[in-house]
Amino acid sequence: MDLATGTSTYQSRSEQQADWSFGSRALFRLVAAFTLLALTLNYSPWSVIPVVGRYMSDAVAKPLQAIAGWLISHVFHVAGIAATQHSTDSRDTAFDWVSMLTVLVLSAVVAIVWSVLDRKKRSLSTQATWLRHITRLMLIFVMVRYGIFKIFPMQMSRPSLGVLNEPVGQSSPMSLLWTLIGLSPAYQILSGVFEALCAVLLCFEKTALPGTLLGIVVMSNVVLFNFCFDVPVKLGALLILFGFIVLLWQDVPTLYSFFSRRGIRLHTRWRPVFKTARLKRLAYGVELFYVMCVIYVLVPPAYTSERREAAHLRSPSSLAGQWHVESATKREGSETVDAPVLTAELLPLTDLYLEPDGRAMARSSDGRLWRSTADIDEAGSSLSLYSYYFDGERFQATYHYSYKDSQHLLLVPVGKDSASESTLILERVALPESYPLLHPHFHWVEEWALER
Repeated sequence: MDLATGTSTYQSRSEQQADWSFGSRALFRLVAAFTLLALTLNYSPWSVIPVVGRYMSDAVAKPLQAIAGWLISHVFHVAGIAATQHSTDSRDTAFDWVSMLTVLVLSAVVAIVWSVLDRKKRSLSTQATWLRHITRLMLIFVMVRYGIFKIFPMQMSRPSLGVLNEPVGQSSPMSLLWTLIGLSPAYQILSGVFEALCAVLLCFEKTALPGTLLGIVVMSNVVLFNFCFDVPVKLGALLILFGFIVLLWQDVPTLYSFFSRRGIRLHTRWRPVFKTARLKRLAYGVELFYVMCVIYVLVPPAYTSERREAAHLRSPSSLAGQWHVESATKREGSETVDAPVLTAELLPLTDLYLEPDGRAMARSSDGRLWRSTADIDEAGSSLSLYSYYFDGERFQATYHYSYKDSQHLLLVPVGKDSASESTLILERVALPESYPLLHPHFHWVEEWALER
């Protein structure tokens, strides 16, 4: 036997080879196919592997996305932007849900074919151990990815000027939640520490079970946040929580016995056992290499982004503030026409918020805010604007700026952008000198509850 059965070394050989029921085998095969396909499609955990990682992810994602695109158009008859995989910060698009349906149906097909081809197999302990092993590696990537951008508090950044100058009643539940967490870097950092701790614990066989239990607690809280505050990562959070449940599945019976004081020892395996020491060392080496790739790809960019924002906050640009768009026009033939800038769905830009930390926010005519970035070169009077997520390709344009007077800014597109982008005239909007919300004070003693 090349591989161990994946069950406990304390179990007898007869226990290791115990037959699985037909229902258990069918359910396992369905869960295995769905877990591996869904996590690969949604989070591309193999993309961190040099050279081949992106091809590995694309080999799964592109066929599934092609099938989902056909289904959403021809079966569900969805048209427009919802029928495409478009640039967006939402993981709950119609395309995403149909993609998950595609994964579920394909997983059922895989389970049926697998059962037919392997119908004589009565015990799937070896496959169950491999599923746990691979899922564990995928969740290490996911938890480092989310944790590191909270440890360097970037996921919920400092509240934007757009949100600070918006009536509370006009804010979305997600905006209020993001603002609340962004106000407390300490809370966000601790949240990231717990998420990253899950990944660290999963790296070691002796701590993998506590890491799984912690992951279930952490992700259950995230799922509650996403559903109760309408954060559009409901599907993604559910998949991560499902992944942790898959990790725990083999230990549920022994956990029940352990906590019911029956003297049962927890002893299921987290890694396959190989026949030779050389294969074992190779497997450990591959796992270590993958974890190092995860750290290398995810940690430095988070650190660099946090340092860049901190530098901007120490020396904010003179352009920082709210700018109301008086006009946004460009030439089309012999005519001058209004043109949307930096927003989605062809809606006109009404306000541009250049944040002290170097970010930007754009408000469209329907009142929504769109995440953006601004690079300001005051020495060269240059301003580059970039959109994050919106319908179509990412917006990117560079302008030469000049003051028409102390309260008005003229942005003229330069270079290749001069033929396609709008000339903007912006008016500075007077803002409060400070925001009490950004300077919270902790008091051990409070005579009155303060609400304002």
